[in-house]
Amino acid sequence: MKKNRAKIIIILLCIAGAVYALYPTYKSQQLKSEVDRFGTSTQDSLKKIKWDNDNGQDLKDANAKAIKLGLDLRGGIYVTMEVDVLKFIDEQALQKDDLFQQVMDATAKDEATSENPIVPMFVQHFKEIAKPKGKSLANYFYFNEAGAGDDGSIQAALQKGVDEAVDRAIEIIRNRVDQFGLTEPTIQKEGSRRIIIELPGVGDPTQVHQLLQGTAQLEFRTLKDPDIAKRVIDHIDQHLSGDTTLAKLEKLDSAKVDSSKAKSTTTASVADSTQKDSTAKPTTAATPEDSAHVADSIAEIGMSQEQKYAHFAKTHPFTAILMKGASRQSNDIYVTDADRTIIKSILNRPDVKRIYADEMSIMFSRPLPTGKNENVYQVYFLNSQPELTGKAIVQATTDVDQQTGKPEVSMQMDDDGTRVWRRITHANINKQVAIVLDSVIYSAPKVLGEIPSGNSQITGIGDMNEANLLKIVLKAGALPAPVKIIQESVVGPSLGADSISKGLASVIWSLIVVVLFMGFYYVTGGVVADLAVMINLLFTAAVLATFGATLTLPGMAGLVLTVGIAVDANVLIYERIREELSLGKSLKLAMDDGYRRAFAPIFDGHLTAFFSGVILYAFGTGTVQGFAVTLMIGVAASLFTAIIITRVVFDLIMERNPELIKFG
Repeated sequence: MKKNRAKIIIILLCIAGAVYALYPTYKSQQLKSEVDRFGTSTQDSLKKIKWDNDNGQDLKDANAKAIKLGLDLRGGIYVTMEVDVLKFIDEQALQKDDLFQQVMDATAKDEATSENPIVPMFVQHFKEIAKPKGKSLANYFYFNEAGAGDDGSIQAALQKGVDEAVDRAIEIIRNRVDQFGLTEPTIQKEGSRRIIIELPGVGDPTQVHQLLQGTAQLEFRTLKDPDIAKRVIDHIDQHLSGDTTLAKLEKLDSAKVDSSKAKSTTTASVADSTQKDSTAKPTTAATPEDSAHVADSIAEIGMSQEQKYAHFAKTHPFTAILMKGASRQSNDIYVTDADRTIIKSILNRPDVKRIYADEMSIMFSRPLPTGKNENVYQVYFLNSQPELTGKAIVQATTDVDQQTGKPEVSMQMDDDGTRVWRRITHANINKQVAIVLDSVIYSAPKVLGEIPSGNSQITGIGDMNEANLLKIVLKAGALPAPVKIIQESVVGPSLGADSISKGLASVIWSLIVVVLFMGFYYVTGGVVADLAVMINLLFTAAVLATFGATLTLPGMAGLVLTVGIAVDANVLIYERIREELSLGKSLKLAMDDGYRRAFAPIFDGHLTAFFSGVILYAFGTGTVQGFAVTLMIGVAASLFTAIIITRVVFDLIMERNPELIKFG
């Protein structure tokens, strides 16, 4: 006992450390089971908010230290993203001309078929196309670190900017993913501009797209005065009234508009306009006076309702498209996918853009589900310049309004943002302020009063998922360069659950077979070897948790192999002991010689297996690496359990009941 005291202390400390390392995994599963019990009702939402406040940090901490499961076990989404380096270069250019565009086009053509770095490719095309015309990079770019330097220094500054953009994109994506509540993602850089993202447990690609591709600057914009919006739309109508291209685009001549629809549409426009006040959203272009004038003029001609609508659409083509989605209960305007496409094509025309771009911006909300097969979009008329950007936001959190039971988002601004926000809210009481991300209206809350502190609450949010996503967008900020998804695959949760079930079954059955065989064949020695196998699995799982390794399906195959390796060493030792016993040696001497003589081949075999795992990890892909990690941990643990732990157990038995020791 005394000679093994140090070994016993080390073994007990290792076992205690393993249990400590695995406790977060147990706690994580317990807390997740509590979360799964919450429903989707308002009452459950309130309970979940309270639960999050009490236990949210504990769950986050436990998840961070728990064993992580890969996509093949949990299900989830695998995404390959690529930073749009060409777009980044284009945004850095201070001026652009035809030569610059030719260089960009040539680079874009090569980019489509090459994995080479974009900046050197761009510079090479610049030298071939623009350099002979007397241009240099300094004509288009200026960087503080490069100054008015030569092309080489500007190229270096561009490359540095691209590298920093990729690295910052990784950090922002990681920040957004972490805030989303996913504590087991894999986010890593691949090559010069690609980012690999694995999101276990996520099954909604649309939500992932919104989360990962918020590339534009977050903006707060006030809504345009309805009278000014009406005047601008009138100008667009006048400009388009004789445009035959628009008529073909809309196919108004072939549209089958029944008289009741035409009549109700005109009536709705007039009714909505009469409800207009200073707190309302922008209305359609038609005011009561205009609509009445048009109606009277048409009535004098004696047209049918179809003819009236066709005449109005001809003289007010843009307003006619907007009037299709005019709400009869409010001044909101909603359009379908088809009408949104038409409106965008009109607004993107250079001749139309010159009419409205300096005075206002026309934007759409995110798609709003209708319960049918198509979405609708709300139309907003905004001031052309933002009042404030998302850089002013320092904090954003979700909560539930205790009065209404609906979710809300609270945001806190910095000192400069607070001053600007106070001015904005003072000037727009009972009016809306739009939250714009990537030219899409994410939310347009109404200002209920002046906000002097910079701490604001956004209400009127549909559900907690929408509130959580809005919080993430507000808090995480915008990506430094456009990022696009070039590859995506989804692993269904049912496949993941099936993989876990079969993987666990394989580990359990292999363990049962080995335990029964060892116990039957080697008797006491087999029982001790089985104990070593259990401790081996405990140590392997603890190391996976401690170092944040991800357990995959190939990793489970590694666990099965580890079970075999764990007893393989004991088989060699026991067979050597049996040989020594057959020579007539005492049990103690046979055990001493058996362990001593078996050590060299056991160590060589384990070392070879360990380095095989190292090679597999160094040169293999993700799935092979998962197998290699588990194999290396299992091999290292096997040496300790098979040689140290089993020998200590035998020594303890030898001191008290040596007659119990049998090797079959």
